Amino acid sequence: MLQPARAPIVATLLVFGLLGLAVPASAHYPWITVSEDAEGDPTFRLGFGHVFPGDGPLGAHRVDGIRVIGSDDAVEPLVLEDREIHPLPNDTEGTRLIVAEQTPLYWSRTHQGGRQASREQYPDAFSCSQSGNVMKAAFGDGGGSAWQYQQGHVLELIPQRDPVGLRPGDPLSIRVLFHGEPWEGEVKATYEGYDGGSSDRYVLTLRTDADGMVRFVPAASGYWLVRANASEDYPDPAVCDRRSYFSTLTFEIR
Repeated sequence: MLQPARAPIVATLLVFGLLGLAVPASAHYPWITVSEDAEGDPTFRLGFGHVFPGDGPLGAHRVDGIRVIGSDDAVEPLVLEDREIHPLPNDTEGTRLIVAEQTPLYWSRTHQGGRQASREQYPDAFSCSQSGNVMKAAFGDGGGSAWQYQQGHVLELIPQRDPVGLRPGDPLSIRVLFHGEPWEGEVKATYEGYDGGSSDRYVLTLRTDADGMVRFVPAASGYWLVRANASEDYPDPAVCDRRSYFSTLTFEIR
């Protein structure tokens, strides 16, 4: 069941413009971008990689669940076809949210190289991790409350104001929860068209405070991506070593 996000915290980390520390990305993660087709109807694309937004698509068979939440909080499940660009339901007023979960995947480093399997198949693997990635995209013409609801993801990004309708220079606070509790760690952000080179993919690297909050000012127009990455021990070490979670939020600054 959807739960309202907690009230914004006043004490936040403030970062203006395009200042920040950039760290190279190594792991792949998913995201969602929304656009329009030739007829002006809304569409979306599921991306996967570590160079936003230009890396390859995330195939429909790799998605565990996906839905659209309307500005009236109505939830509409989506069925994905085997295509790169997917249609969206008919327009409604207000801000809408696409929410998706990637199918969990085991990855083990073995004597034979990388394998999509756990230690149950490769007990002598050097290491094993399981992914638990999720993604959100806010879009529409602003209004409503869909953007603020907690989805129950293990690692979740929750904006503290409607990202739709932001203009360059408007501040945005985001709260990060891990198992429903404030999470302290790095949050990275970038935007479409930013080119910091292969070792500088993110325009901002921020750190959450004790309340799980970051605050920054997206100073450039275009499509923005915010992401966090956390991990924890896998509950059964005979099956795998770690669980890794990526959570992404995308929106457009106009």
